[in-house]
Amino acid sequence: MKNTLQLSIVIPTYNESSRIINTLDVLANYFVDKNSDCEIIVSDDGSTDNTRDQVSMWIKQSNRSNNVDVYLISSAHKGKGAAVKRGMLKATGHYRIMFDADLAMLPSYIDEFIDNMEKGYDVVIASREILGARRFDEPYMRHLMGRIFNYYVRIFFVNSYQDTQCGYKCFTADSAEKLFSKQIINGWGFDVEILFLANKYSLSVLELPINWYHKDQSKIKPLKASFEMLKDTFWVKIRYIFGCYSIN
Repeated sequence: MKNTLQLSIVIPTYNESSRIINTLDVLANYFVDKNSDCEIIVSDDGSTDNTRDQVSMWIKQSNRSNNVDVYLISSAHKGKGAAVKRGMLKATGHYRIMFDADLAMLPSYIDEFIDNMEKGYDVVIASREILGARRFDEPYMRHLMGRIFNYYVRIFFVNSYQDTQCGYKCFTADSAEKLFSKQIINGWGFDVEILFLANKYSLSVLELPINWYHKDQSKIKPLKASFEMLKDTFWVKIRYIFGCYSIN
Protein backbone atom coordinates (compact mmCIF):
# COMPACT_ATOMS: atom_id res chain seq x y z
CA MET A 1 0.00 0.00 0.00
CA LYS A 2 1.38 3.44 -0.94
CA ASN A 3 1.49 5.82 2.03
CA THR A 4 3.59 8.74 0.82
CA LEU A 5 0.59 11.04 1.44
CA GLN A 6 0.11 11.93 5.10
CA LEU A 7 -3.65 12.45 5.25
CA SER A 8 -6.87 11.31 3.60
CA ILE A 9 -10.30 12.68 4.49
CA VAL A 10 -13.23 10.37 3.70
CA ILE A 11 -16.64 12.07 3.49
CA PRO A 12 -19.62 9.71 3.19
CA THR A 13 -22.56 11.35 1.41
CA TYR A 14 -26.18 10.56 0.76
CA ASN A 15 -28.36 13.38 -0.58
CA GLU A 16 -26.04 16.10 0.74
CA SER A 17 -26.54 18.59 -2.10
CA SER A 18 -27.53 21.38 0.31
CA ARG A 19 -24.19 21.39 2.12
CA ILE A 20 -21.49 19.36 0.38
CA ILE A 21 -20.07 22.32 -1.55
CA ASN A 22 -19.66 24.38 1.60
CA THR A 23 -18.00 21.43 3.31
CA LEU A 24 -15.54 20.99 0.44
CA ASP A 25 -14.80 24.73 0.40
CA VAL A 26 -14.14 24.80 4.14
CA LEU A 27 -11.89 21.73 4.12
CA ALA A 28 -9.96 22.68 0.98
CA ASN A 29 -9.34 26.20 2.27
CA TYR A 30 -8.22 24.78 5.59
CA PHE A 31 -5.53 22.61 4.00
CA VAL A 32 -4.49 25.24 1.46
CA ASP A 33 -4.02 27.79 4.26
CA LYS A 34 -1.91 25.28 6.20
CA ASN A 35 -0.01 24.27 3.05
CA SER A 36 -0.65 20.65 4.01
CA ASP A 37 -0.93 17.81 1.51
CA CYS A 38 -4.27 16.03 1.65
CA GLU A 39 -6.67 13.98 -0.42
CA ILE A 40 -10.40 14.34 0.11
CA ILE A 41 -12.53 11.39 -0.99
CA VAL A 42 -16.26 11.96 -1.32
CA SER A 43 -17.79 8.49 -1.09
CA ASP A 44 -21.34 8.82 -2.34
CA ASP A 45 -23.89 6.22 -1.30
CA GLY A 46 -26.22 6.35 -4.29
CA SER A 47 -27.63 9.86 -3.74
CA THR A 48 -30.92 10.55 -5.49
CA ASP A 49 -30.42 14.32 -5.54
CA ASN A 50 -27.62 16.10 -7.40
CA THR A 51 -24.88 15.56 -4.82
CA ARG A 52 -22.64 13.73 -7.30
CA ASP A 53 -23.13 16.34 -10.00
CA GLN A 54 -22.29 19.12 -7.58
CA VAL A 55 -19.12 17.40 -6.41
CA SER A 56 -18.05 16.64 -9.97
CA MET A 57 -18.58 20.27 -10.98
CA TRP A 58 -16.72 21.50 -7.90
CA ILE A 59 -13.75 19.29 -8.79
CA LYS A 60 -13.69 20.57 -12.39
CA GLN A 61 -14.01 24.23 -11.42
CA SER A 62 -11.78 24.25 -8.37
CA ASN A 63 -8.62 26.29 -8.61
CA ARG A 64 -7.02 24.85 -5.48
CA SER A 65 -3.28 24.47 -5.12
CA ASN A 66 -1.70 21.13 -5.89
CA ASN A 67 -1.55 20.09 -2.24
CA VAL A 68 -5.30 19.24 -2.07
CA ASP A 69 -6.76 16.55 -4.32
CA VAL A 70 -10.48 15.77 -4.30
CA TYR A 71 -11.98 12.56 -5.68
CA LEU A 72 -15.52 11.28 -6.07
CA ILE A 73 -16.37 7.60 -5.81
CA SER A 74 -19.93 6.32 -5.87
CA SER A 75 -21.98 3.17 -5.67
CA ALA A 76 -25.54 1.99 -5.22
CA HIS A 77 -27.28 2.95 -1.97
CA LYS A 78 -26.32 0.51 0.79
CA GLY A 79 -25.80 2.68 3.84
CA LYS A 80 -23.29 4.96 5.54
CA GLY A 81 -21.13 2.05 6.65
CA ALA A 82 -20.69 0.87 3.07
CA ALA A 83 -19.76 4.38 1.92
CA VAL A 84 -17.15 4.80 4.66
CA LYS A 85 -15.68 1.37 3.94
CA ARG A 86 -15.28 2.15 0.23
CA GLY A 87 -13.62 5.45 1.00
CA MET A 88 -11.27 4.08 3.65
CA LEU A 89 -10.06 1.24 1.42
CA LYS A 90 -9.66 3.60 -1.54
CA ALA A 91 -7.66 6.15 0.47
CA THR A 92 -3.86 6.31 0.24
CA GLY A 93 -2.99 8.50 3.24
CA HIS A 94 -0.88 7.34 6.16
CA TYR A 95 -3.71 8.69 8.35
CA ARG A 96 -7.35 8.40 7.27
CA ILE A 97 -10.13 10.44 8.82
CA MET A 98 -13.82 9.66 8.52
CA PHE A 99 -15.46 13.09 8.36
CA ASP A 100 -19.22 13.68 8.24
CA ALA A 101 -20.49 16.07 5.58
CA ASP A 102 -22.37 18.27 8.04
CA LEU A 103 -19.29 19.94 9.60
CA ALA A 104 -20.63 19.20 13.07
CA MET A 105 -16.96 19.16 14.13
CA LEU A 106 -14.71 22.05 13.16
CA PRO A 107 -11.76 21.16 10.87
CA SER A 108 -9.34 22.58 13.44
CA TYR A 109 -9.70 19.31 15.39
CA ILE A 110 -7.91 17.53 12.53
CA ASP A 111 -4.63 18.78 13.98
CA GLU A 112 -5.50 17.20 17.33
CA PHE A 113 -6.29 13.91 15.60
CA ILE A 114 -2.89 13.90 13.88
CA ASP A 115 -0.98 15.02 16.98
CA ASN A 116 -2.42 12.10 18.94
CA MET A 117 -1.89 9.61 16.11
CA GLU A 118 1.77 10.59 16.06
CA LYS A 119 1.98 9.61 19.73
CA GLY A 120 1.42 6.03 18.57
CA TYR A 121 -2.33 5.47 18.68
CA ASP A 122 -3.84 3.22 16.02
CA VAL A 123 -7.26 4.89 16.17
CA VAL A 124 -8.51 8.23 17.52
CA ILE A 125 -12.27 8.75 17.82
CA ALA A 126 -14.06 12.01 18.45
CA SER A 127 -16.29 11.98 21.52
CA ARG A 128 -19.25 14.13 22.49
CA GLU A 129 -19.47 12.57 25.95
CA ILE A 130 -16.15 12.35 27.77
CA LEU A 131 -14.81 15.06 30.05
CA GLY A 132 -14.09 18.21 28.07
CA ALA A 133 -16.61 17.53 25.28
CA ARG A 134 -19.58 19.81 24.60
CA ARG A 135 -22.75 19.38 22.54
CA PHE A 136 -24.61 22.30 21.03
CA ASP A 137 -28.29 22.40 19.94
CA GLU A 138 -28.83 18.65 19.93
CA PRO A 139 -32.51 17.60 20.14
CA TYR A 140 -33.32 15.88 23.42
CA MET A 141 -34.72 12.71 21.80
CA ARG A 142 -31.63 12.20 19.67
CA HIS A 143 -29.38 12.57 22.71
CA LEU A 144 -31.53 10.24 24.80
CA MET A 145 -31.62 7.49 22.18
CA GLY A 146 -27.88 7.84 21.69
CA ARG A 147 -27.18 7.36 25.39
CA ILE A 148 -29.47 4.31 25.58
CA PHE A 149 -27.71 2.77 22.59
CA ASN A 150 -24.29 3.50 24.09
CA TYR A 151 -25.33 1.82 27.33
CA TYR A 152 -26.29 -1.27 25.33
CA VAL A 153 -22.96 -1.17 23.46
CA ARG A 154 -20.95 -0.89 26.68
CA ILE A 155 -22.72 -3.89 28.20
CA PHE A 156 -22.55 -6.26 25.24
CA PHE A 157 -19.66 -5.15 23.00
CA VAL A 158 -17.00 -2.69 24.13
CA ASN A 159 -17.14 -0.97 27.51
CA SER A 160 -14.22 1.36 26.87
CA TYR A 161 -15.96 4.20 25.02
CA GLN A 162 -18.46 6.85 26.02
CA ASP A 163 -19.35 7.64 22.39
CA THR A 164 -19.04 5.12 19.56
CA GLN A 165 -21.28 6.92 17.07
CA CYS A 166 -19.66 10.31 16.50
CA GLY A 167 -18.98 10.70 12.78
CA TYR A 168 -15.33 11.68 13.08
CA LYS A 169 -12.68 8.99 13.50
CA CYS A 170 -9.03 8.70 12.49
CA PHE A 171 -7.12 5.52 11.60
CA THR A 172 -3.59 4.67 10.59
CA ALA A 173 -3.39 3.14 7.13
CA ASP A 174 -2.59 -0.26 8.63
CA SER A 175 -5.49 -0.19 11.08
CA ALA A 176 -7.89 1.06 8.39
CA GLU A 177 -6.91 -1.76 6.04
CA LYS A 178 -7.19 -4.31 8.81
CA LEU A 179 -10.55 -3.15 10.19
CA PHE A 180 -12.50 -2.02 7.14
CA SER A 181 -11.53 -5.09 5.12
CA LYS A 182 -13.37 -7.12 7.80
CA GLN A 183 -16.39 -4.79 8.07
CA ILE A 184 -19.73 -6.40 7.22
CA ILE A 185 -22.34 -3.90 8.46
CA ASN A 186 -23.43 -1.41 5.78
CA GLY A 187 -25.72 0.72 7.94
CA TRP A 188 -25.48 2.96 11.00
CA GLY A 189 -24.12 0.24 13.30
CA PHE A 190 -20.79 -0.09 11.51
CA ASP A 191 -19.00 2.14 14.08
CA VAL A 192 -19.63 -0.44 16.80
CA GLU A 193 -18.41 -3.25 14.55
CA ILE A 194 -15.20 -1.35 13.75
CA LEU A 195 -14.46 -0.57 17.41
CA PHE A 196 -15.34 -4.13 18.44
CA LEU A 197 -12.81 -5.41 15.88
CA ALA A 198 -10.23 -2.85 17.03
CA ASN A 199 -10.61 -4.25 20.54
CA LYS A 200 -10.20 -7.83 19.33
CA TYR A 201 -7.06 -6.82 17.39
CA SER A 202 -5.73 -5.10 20.56
CA LEU A 203 -5.35 -1.79 18.73
CA SER A 204 -4.72 1.33 20.79
CA VAL A 205 -7.72 3.67 20.70
CA LEU A 206 -8.02 7.20 22.10
CA GLU A 207 -11.32 8.96 22.72
CA LEU A 208 -10.85 12.70 22.01
CA PRO A 209 -13.28 15.29 23.44
CA ILE A 210 -14.67 17.75 20.89
CA ASN A 211 -17.21 20.53 20.59
CA TRP A 212 -20.02 19.10 18.47
CA TYR A 213 -22.67 21.24 16.80
CA HIS A 214 -25.97 19.67 15.80
CA LYS A 215 -26.91 20.53 12.23
CA ASP A 216 -30.37 20.63 10.70
CA GLN A 217 -31.18 18.24 7.84
CA SER A 218 -29.65 15.32 9.71
CA LYS A 219 -30.20 11.99 7.94
CA ILE A 220 -30.66 10.22 11.27
CA LYS A 221 -34.16 9.43 12.51
CA PRO A 222 -33.29 8.59 16.13
CA LEU A 223 -35.89 5.89 16.86
CA LYS A 224 -35.60 4.12 13.50
CA ALA A 225 -31.81 4.34 13.46
CA SER A 226 -31.58 2.98 17.00
CA PHE A 227 -33.60 -0.12 16.13
CA GLU A 228 -31.55 -0.66 12.96
CA MET A 229 -28.31 -0.38 14.95
CA LEU A 230 -29.57 -2.79 17.60
CA LYS A 231 -30.39 -5.33 14.90
CA ASP A 232 -27.10 -4.90 13.04
CA THR A 233 -24.86 -4.94 16.09
CA PHE A 234 -26.59 -8.01 17.55
CA TRP A 235 -25.03 -10.02 14.74
CA VAL A 236 -21.50 -8.75 15.42
CA LYS A 237 -21.08 -10.99 18.46
CA ILE A 238 -22.71 -13.92 16.65
CA ARG A 239 -20.36 -13.55 13.67
CA TYR A 240 -17.37 -13.30 15.99
CA ILE A 241 -18.35 -16.40 17.95
CA PHE A 242 -18.67 -18.40 14.73
CA GLY A 243 -15.37 -17.13 13.33
CA CYS A 244 -16.78 -15.03 10.51
CA TYR A 245 -14.19 -12.27 11.01
CA SER A 246 -11.13 -14.55 10.87
CA ILE A 247 -9.17 -12.45 13.35
CA ASN A 248 -5.61 -13.62 13.85
